[in-house]
Amino acid sequence: MNRWLLSALCAALGFFAQPLAAQSVEDFYKGKSVTFFIGFTPGGSYDLYARLLSEFMPRYIPGHPQMLVQNRPGASSLNAAQHVYNVAAQDGLTIAMNGNLLPLDQLMEGQGAKVDFSKVRYLGNLVELTSAMIVWHTAPAQTLEDLKTKEVVFGSTGPSGETFMVPVVANHLLGTKIKVVTGYPGITEVMIALERGEVGGRSGSWQNVTQRPHWIAQKLITPLVQVGVTRHPDLPNVPMMSELVKNESDKQIVELVSNLLAISRAPWLAPKV
Repeated sequence: MNRWLLSALCAALGFFAQPLAAQSVEDFYKGKSVTFFIGFTPGGSYDLYARLLSEFMPRYIPGHPQMLVQNRPGASSLNAAQHVYNVAAQDGLTIAMNGNLLPLDQLMEGQGAKVDFSKVRYLGNLVELTSAMIVWHTAPAQTLEDLKTKEVVFGSTGPSGETFMVPVVANHLLGTKIKVVTGYPGITEVMIALERGEVGGRSGSWQNVTQRPHWIAQKLITPLVQVGVTRHPDLPNVPMMSELVKNESDKQIVELVSNLLAISRAPWLAPKV
C-alpha cells in the first residue's frame, strides 16, 4: 500500500470525525480505540488487508488511537455491514469492510435492503483484485467445456457474496453446471473444504490462491475463468468472463459484476459520521 493512499484514508477519517464536537481531531481520538469490523473469518484477504491497514493507519491519525480488528462473519459479510450501519455508534470509531458484491443485495432487494451503500462514507479502495473460478485437481470437470456437462460442487459463504454470485452468473451466461453449497463462514473454510474433498471448486480472489503457493506449484488446482476489470498477470491464458459472453445484455451483467469486484477491499464509515 503506498504512503499517499494511506495518508488519504487517514485524512478522510479525521475529516469525518471533526463535526462530532468542537474539540480537535487529536483530542477526539487520543486514548480511543477504532474498531474495524470484517465480515469474514480470519485468514482470507479481507482479514489480511484489514490487519495490514490497522497496523499502520493509527500512526497517521491525530491522537494515534488504537485500531482493533474484529471478525464478524455471517451472510457473506452482511452481518458486519448491518452492525456498523444500524447498530454501532456512528461516531467515527467504527469502520466496516464487507464483501465486494454485497451492494448487489441492495440492487436486488431495493427498499428492503438492510444497508444503503449509496449513503455510506467510503474511505478508499485498498486494492483491485481479480476473481478466479478454480477447480480442485480431482474434480470431475477440469476445463470450462467439461463444466458445461459435468456438475461440480462449489463452496460459498452465502448468496450475497462473490463465492455465490460469480458461479451463478457463469451458470446462466456460460451454461456451466455448478452446484453452489452455502454456509461456509469465510473463504478460508471454503479452501479447507477444497483440500478435504468436501467441494470440487470455488470462486474468489486469485490472491487467496497465491497465499497457498504449493497449490500452484503442485498443480492441485485449475483456474477456468477470471472475472474483473483487468486480466491477472498470473493467468495470461485463462479467459475473462467478459470475453466469453456474446449479447449486449449478458455483457452488461458481466460488466456490473466485474466493476464491483474491482472495488475489492474498501473500508467505510456509517452515513451519520
